[in-house]
Amino acid sequence: MKWKRTTYPLIEGRDEKQVYWIEQGESVQIGQTYETIRLEKTAHQSILVREQELVSEKIGNRTIRLMIDAEDYAPLEFVEYQDGVQTVYASYGGDEVVITRGNEQSVLSIRTKSVDLFSIELLLRVLPLAVDSTLSFSGFSAVSGREVPVQVQPLRYDLLMTESGEHVETLCVHVAFGERVQYYWIDPVKRELLKQSSQIADGISLEFCR
Repeated sequence: MKWKRTTYPLIEGRDEKQVYWIEQGESVQIGQTYETIRLEKTAHQSILVREQELVSEKIGNRTIRLMIDAEDYAPLEFVEYQDGVQTVYASYGGDEVVITRGNEQSVLSIRTKSVDLFSIELLLRVLPLAVDSTLSFSGFSAVSGREVPVQVQPLRYDLLMTESGEHVETLCVHVAFGERVQYYWIDPVKRELLKQSSQIADGISLEFCR
């Protein structure tokens, strides 16, 4: 990706969100997520590391670590753990990705400008999004092993109440991953993700709220 010149700097830090299961309009808290973002530097490269831990008895415990190039947001490495056991390891390089699941390894071709789908939340915080604009690119899921078209459409400004009771004006963003749609609410001043909502079945959705 060649977005670096037009993006906001990504702030390192920690974040915690509450996870809600919403079915037929009834909301129940089912877990939490704990996330850290940090910058690591080597002799030749600056790397952004995103780690997120999901703790939930209902939908399972999962930890994901993603490493991307801090200059152009190209994916480098993705690791997923479920209940402490590594389930997926993906190593990106150029136009291919090597995926390891247990003792099985596969090499898949991808577009050289594809982003890892787990980096979408980071990109939404750094891209200069504007209402009624559209941004399209290709994304790859290391979990499913599939590449999908991604379309980002900022819809409107919403006044959102956070878990602490604070009212914040946010930018509501519609993101289509192929046919799957998720909504994100971004604080345009602090460049923070405050809420995420996705429908997982008919009449059922998950929300992650700060």
